[in-house]
Amino acid sequence: MNAMTDKLNHNDDQSGQAGLLRFITAGSVDDGKSTLIGRLLFDSKGIFADQLAAVSRSKHKRTVGDTIDLSLLTDGLEAEREQGITIDVAYRYFATPKRKFIIADTPGHEQYTRNMVTGASTADAVIILVDVSKVKLGDDGSVELLVQTKRHSTIAKLLQIEHVIVAVNKMDLVNYDRTVYDRIVAEYTRFANTLGLKDITAIPLSALAGDNVVEQGDNMPWYEGPTLIELLESLSVYDET
Repeated sequence: MNAMTDKLNHNDDQSGQAGLLRFITAGSVDDGKSTLIGRLLFDSKGIFADQLAAVSRSKHKRTVGDTIDLSLLTDGLEAEREQGITIDVAYRYFATPKRKFIIADTPGHEQYTRNMVTGASTADAVIILVDVSKVKLGDDGSVELLVQTKRHSTIAKLLQIEHVIVAVNKMDLVNYDRTVYDRIVAEYTRFANTLGLKDITAIPLSALAGDNVVEQGDNMPWYEGPTLIELLESLSVYDET
């Protein structure tokens, strides 16, 4: 363990919090990874006022009107902001009353897969984002996941990441349709079983709107599980000490 981790874990022991959780976001490009992290930081009060002001003034805002582009909270490199993608691994720290977290926002583009592996190598959990608008749903009942979704899931298995969270994102684009969600989760579960992934939890959410990230919201009353932050707060962590 490095000095930062030692200090954080010592503080956990003193406060009675759950242990420090390291997690990564993964999935294909534009699935909403950076926006999800921005939403976690924003809704959990994990950003400073000057950071928020800087994002609001940014010339690279990619949303319309007065909406804050939360993805810019993690897209740190100038090249990333110009292209609207994540190239390097961006690490962020935040905390809730129940737990401390270190997030690694990893690239979705295929050519930056090595950077994703770097971010995943020390992770306790991985959030695999699945963009509902990109999944091919056939009239015959077939479901086709994106290649990067499968690739990053395979990497998670190879690196023996303990917890896998399937974040079915952009539910607002399909009118929060439970049937769409259920079909995607069923197909991902089938694929995950072929890999031997064990601890899998699926959550329907909208990172942009904030549904089921930190707050439950009213758009998916059919979902009775935890929000993303509640799940992250509850995950067990293997203690190497």
